[in-house]
Amino acid sequence: MSIYNHFRKEELPFVERALEMLTLVERKQAMRLTDFLDPRQLAIMQSLTSQVHDVAVMPYGGFEGAERVRVIIHPAYFDPEPADFHLTLLHIGADQRFHRLEHRDVMGALLNAGLKREKFGDMLVDERGCYAVVADEVADFICSQVTHIHKTPVTFEKVEWESFEPPDEQYQEKTITVPSPRVDAVIGEVYHLSRAKALIPIRGGKVKVNWKVVDDPSSLLEAGDMVSLAGWGRFKLLDVAGPTKSGRIRMNIGLVT
Repeated sequence: MSIYNHFRKEELPFVERALEMLTLVERKQAMRLTDFLDPRQLAIMQSLTSQVHDVAVMPYGGFEGAERVRVIIHPAYFDPEPADFHLTLLHIGADQRFHRLEHRDVMGALLNAGLKREKFGDMLVDERGCYAVVADEVADFICSQVTHIHKTPVTFEKVEWESFEPPDEQYQEKTITVPSPRVDAVIGEVYHLSRAKALIPIRGGKVKVNWKVVDDPSSLLEAGDMVSLAGWGRFKLLDVAGPTKSGRIRMNIGLVT
């Protein structure tokens, strides 16, 4: 069976690029640094190391628990350092009295500035401030060119990693009840969509569970799953409680803010 049969069609271009990088490192015995990968891409990269010899991958996103990471592909004998990942931490200064910046606001501003998503990692927003992890090579451009997020004036300033304490995950918690843990039922309840309307984005490949496209509406969700619906946002299934008196399933979900 071909290695490609293990992956979805839309994942194959990344699989091919990852295999090329792994093979190049194996042949040249030289380190290679990727752009930022999401957790699904990282899992693919790690699984493909079985196709090469004496090659390892090391992920790092600037802090423990980072969701998006750069990966160093390196000969097994090499031991990368944090500086080898070429990450810059930017603090975003803004007057948030009238509009509180959210994760999607920061991401939208960077994309609108012409940056590719692969050039920036996690964006961290809480009451203490806003931060963005970016590739070194785009940090100066962001600091000089991104001056507003929506209509709010902002400044980007480089911060030393030693002074940074990442904020805790921020969720807007919500309790729902569903007839079953099927992905179409849960998405419909979370986003107030009928079962028929929930089927459209699922069948269209717009839904990801744990960063992997899920187009089968009967797929079952479990506690801990991260679910995203393109254009709507994402949520984490925090826990599944016992059934209600009517037999429905009670779930606690956390909308990512």
